[in-house]
Amino acid sequence: MDQRKPLPPQQVAHALRHFILCGVLWAVYGPNATPAGSIFSGFGLHIGLSDAQIAFLVSLSSLAGTSQLVTFYLTRAIRNKRLFMVLVGQLEITSASAIVLTGLLATQFRFGAVAVLLVTAYLIGHTVNPHFSSWLSNVIPENVRAPYIGRRMFAITVSSMIWLYVASEGVDLLPKPSGFYLAFAVGWVAGLLGYWLLLVTPYPATEPSAGASFGKSLLEPMRNRDFRLLALFLCTWNVALSMAGALSGVYMIKYLGLSYSRIAIYTNITLALMMAGYLGTGALAQRYGSKPLTQIAIVPGLVVPALWAIMDKSNCGLLLPIACMLGGLSVSAINVALGSLLYKIVPSGVENSAYFANWTGLAALAAAIGPFLAGTLRNVLPPEVVLLGWQFNTLQAIFAASGVLYLFPLVLSAFIVEAAAASPRYVLGQFRGNLLGLAFSFALYSVARDNEARAEALRRLGRTKSPLALTPLVRGLRHVSHEVRSEAAKGLGEGQFAEAVEPLVEALEDKRSDIRPEAAEALGKIGHRAVAGPLLKALEDDDPRVRMSAALALGDVGGQDAQDALLQALRENVDPALFPTLVEAASHRPDLRIVEPVMAGLPQVSLPVIRMQVINGVCRVLGEKNHFYRLATADALERAGLSEPMMQRVLRLLTRAATLRKDWEALPEPAKQAVEALAGDNLEAFTQHTRQIAEKVLAVPDAPPLAAHAALAICSYLDSMPESLAADEGVVFPIIAMTALGRSLSGRHPQDHPESQEAPR
Repeated sequence: MDQRKPLPPQQVAHALRHFILCGVLWAVYGPNATPAGSIFSGFGLHIGLSDAQIAFLVSLSSLAGTSQLVTFYLTRAIRNKRLFMVLVGQLEITSASAIVLTGLLATQFRFGAVAVLLVTAYLIGHTVNPHFSSWLSNVIPENVRAPYIGRRMFAITVSSMIWLYVASEGVDLLPKPSGFYLAFAVGWVAGLLGYWLLLVTPYPATEPSAGASFGKSLLEPMRNRDFRLLALFLCTWNVALSMAGALSGVYMIKYLGLSYSRIAIYTNITLALMMAGYLGTGALAQRYGSKPLTQIAIVPGLVVPALWAIMDKSNCGLLLPIACMLGGLSVSAINVALGSLLYKIVPSGVENSAYFANWTGLAALAAAIGPFLAGTLRNVLPPEVVLLGWQFNTLQAIFAASGVLYLFPLVLSAFIVEAAAASPRYVLGQFRGNLLGLAFSFALYSVARDNEARAEALRRLGRTKSPLALTPLVRGLRHVSHEVRSEAAKGLGEGQFAEAVEPLVEALEDKRSDIRPEAAEALGKIGHRAVAGPLLKALEDDDPRVRMSAALALGDVGGQDAQDALLQALRENVDPALFPTLVEAASHRPDLRIVEPVMAGLPQVSLPVIRMQVINGVCRVLGEKNHFYRLATADALERAGLSEPMMQRVLRLLTRAATLRKDWEALPEPAKQAVEALAGDNLEAFTQHTRQIAEKVLAVPDAPPLAAHAALAICSYLDSMPESLAADEGVVFPIIAMTALGRSLSGRHPQDHPESQEAPR
């Protein structure tokens, strides 16, 4: 039974902040104990160590991690583990930092002294690590696990970037070995501070493990099949990764001839991409699962050693940045994914250091094998190696061999177990839309300090139409600022995210929500079939803003159900304020059924600009797009210049229609008279002749639907037209409607709206 006694929320937050700060301080200490890094490798070369000796130091430091397989058991009975970690941690930091003093020894003793101090530091550190990892695993809430791991690694990476560049500049500018002394001294102080911070970090009560024997305790994690598979992937990946990484610093210094500051720039490119990867992959792992991210991220990891294998002074300016970027993304994604998967497997609320001891011990063994292989190959291979017709120097051949080893974790990644994880293909499919815009907008949102900037960043995220924007946008619906909530809803609509339907419907149906109109509009833009029901219900809401937004949304959704609902609302005509919005929404489809109720409701619209909106909706349904707006908003002279040629076109269309069907033989004459009346500014006669044309069409029972509805619109309009509008609107609308009528009768209209064959009543 789970006897876990979790920390109160405030203490959890306190502990999580401290874990990040500890990581930042230990990142500054990191170069002191990283033999593959440029600072440590540079110091090693300065005191006379060889390439192979540095590779062996990398191997030894990694091999020391296997001590966890024993020390976790020897130290599990310690009651005050926090104090134990702090005390022995001081020895770890001091041992590694004292390496800088080995340059004072005679040359023949330097390698041995460095090895002893480095291995001592790693042995102590690995004694602490299982308990620290157990502490961390019992504090991180499950629902934020992957994002928190990403944020913590992000903070560690940022501090590593800054410190590495500063330290490298110091090494370049200060006379040697002064630059190395300063870098190691700062790292020593930072490392000590990181451990002292643990003294004030909350420690949860956990259920002690049963008093099992050493062998049983050690093998317990290996009885877990999921853990075995994950550990096997970790080992094969670490061998391949560490084999190339052991000599990359040496290769840049000796073979590419790069300065320490330039190496720091390239290293920071890797760290910058790792930083982005930690932020992005944490959220992705939480949403899609860690397994697909692992499968995807191992591929660029395989490409990196291949790039190193063909890299030389002539092409390093191009290939090295690419290798750094791919390596940063690959390592960060796999680290976050593996960390999240491990915490899912490890039992919580109990003393679980055996799992972390096995994990780190196996990782250390694998990480030791890689550099050992690299050092061995460095000693046995000739200066030039020919592989598949390509000529490589020794280090390039080692990089190529590392690339081959990447094939093992690539295959194993498919066998990792994770319930409810998406497929790699599905996850890759989420990387669509404007990805650069996504990265920029997400960065803006992350650094924004005021609500206006946050709101604008969220709207930008929606415009990218990238599925990766969904999570921050949905989270924005619950922001404390109305402006941010509103723009988040609009962004979800612009992105057309089907996954956002449920939270938007919740916002729409929540009477307390202040973004109900925005939620309705967003649902319309998404257009998913599941939104029609909630929008239909919203047409009857007490809030007029919600009703209007729901009407517009139904117009965006389309579909027969939505269109029928809009038509029904138009026929009932119970809300004059909603009427223009209903017309605007319903007229997006060429549904002739709306003509009759719209023309019947037009007299209740008195505001000229709203009348134009309603009439333009009818013209749009008749197939005349926005021609009404063009004429109705023109000045009197321009309108007169356009109206007469349009009426002459109507005459030509009706003349053609008369040759096609006997029923239309009487139409050209009143059309001709209407042209003459318009030319003579006789508006009364013009109105009479247009009515005559419309009535003749309505008198034919089987008139084409489009022509019949256009004729109905003309008659209805003329019956209720205000006298004050006769000279402008009263001329323009009949001309537009007769144009649609003439095109229909003459066979010139592209379609006679087959989906709405209902005859006007």
